[in-house]
Amino acid sequence: MRTARSRKHKGFDLDKRLAAVEWALERDDCAHAGSWSRWRAERELASAAFADGDTGAPHEGTEATDAEPAVPSAFGPEPAAPSVADAAAQDGASVDDACAPRPFREVRLDLGCGKGTFTVAAAKREPDVLFCGIDTESVCVMHAAELACAEHVPNAAFLVDEDPDLARIFAPGELGCIYLNFPTPFPKKKKAPLRLTHAERLIAYRTLLAPGGMVRLRTDSQPFADWSLIQFDLAGYTVVFQTDDLRATDGESPSSEYELKTSERGGTVHAIDAVPGPRPAPAPGSIVQPVPESLFEYLPDDLEHLEYVPLGMAGAVENMRNHRRRMAAHAAREQAQAERAAREQAAVEQAAVEQAARDARALEERAAQLAQDAQADADTATNPRWR
Repeated sequence: MRTARSRKHKGFDLDKRLAAVEWALERDDCAHAGSWSRWRAERELASAAFADGDTGAPHEGTEATDAEPAVPSAFGPEPAAPSVADAAAQDGASVDDACAPRPFREVRLDLGCGKGTFTVAAAKREPDVLFCGIDTESVCVMHAAELACAEHVPNAAFLVDEDPDLARIFAPGELGCIYLNFPTPFPKKKKAPLRLTHAERLIAYRTLLAPGGMVRLRTDSQPFADWSLIQFDLAGYTVVFQTDDLRATDGESPSSEYELKTSERGGTVHAIDAVPGPRPAPAPGSIVQPVPESLFEYLPDDLEHLEYVPLGMAGAVENMRNHRRRMAAHAAREQAQAERAAREQAAVEQAAVEQAARDARALEERAAQLAQDAQADADTATNPRWR
């Protein structure tokens, strides 16, 4: 399958495009475990210090001061801003505390963020929450970061990671929510462990979630949703919300690009929200799957009248349809051959019956003729005229 980068024109320069949106990118994703809530403030402080050449000492030719210069105003000069020390004294805090970056209220993860449509929209709604978007495709992350910059959204951070180790990127209990928006369903059995809702992965998420944190799944695939419900239960989660048509119950929440495609194709969004339940998490590697892992097992028998084919399963469903058509055609041919053979056999048997009847009639006629001849001979022998 072609990657997003391979579909770009020859003059496309990914590194240049990424460099232009560094404001919304995080290159060193494993450097912030436990401190993501201070990500934006720390970056801005570091950028300001780098731009000013600030080493913590007064600039050459200036005096050390905590006060900021007055800002010109059309309504006259504004008073000088209070010093950091004064602000700290008023709050009863130390100067170091006053200088500390203001943390985000919560950190959430959009795992498989794509082009960032949902991530940026959600971040705009809750500016005091940091939304981290991770995707394996660097071009998708580039588009996401460009969107965040264009929308001036400071609380969205995007990371590229082909195989993200979430336990290294985030500290235990650091995430308030993990969004799984239209993850690849990987319908074949052999690729089931790659699904983001596989029980083993859900067990790993539990460690990263803060108390009350949840995993939110959105998908257009009924088979994937049905299978995922079982996985949540296996991993010890409690489902707190579930619907087969999200927009019928929630028409206000942000949409991802795949949800928009789903709506255009007439599909509905299956949604599951789950939180770690009271049961202890099973030990990693201890789960034995009690259900089929191939998502094709969850499809209806009548694929020809399937009104909506989930994204990511269209090719496989069409292959199944073609396979079933071939099998049906083969069965029809075999049935026709069997019926033809039965008719031929019936014809042979009927011919044999008719031949047997003819033979029987011939024998009867011969016997009758012999009897008649015998009677004639007897009559001749007893007739005085022939003596």
